[in-house]
Amino acid sequence: MTELKKRYTIAIVTHNLQQARHVAYMTAFQYVDTSNGGRTGYMVEYGPTDRIFENPQAEHTKQCIRGEFS
Repeated sequence: MTELKKRYTIAIVTHNLQQARHVAYMTAFQYVDTSNGGRTGYMVEYGPTDRIFENPQAEHTKQCIRGEFS
């Protein structure tokens, strides 16, 4: 994967945050709201991977990085 990302743009969809942190330059955190029986998904936060993991701005991102799933 490390060699491929030097030559190509690669999109990885994963629930494994450590994997994303290891290979991605940019990270988009998405959330699916199922509170009213629906499945509405939206992008919560997007930016450089280091910033997303070290200084997340959105509460949903912070909770996910801390392993707090609701």
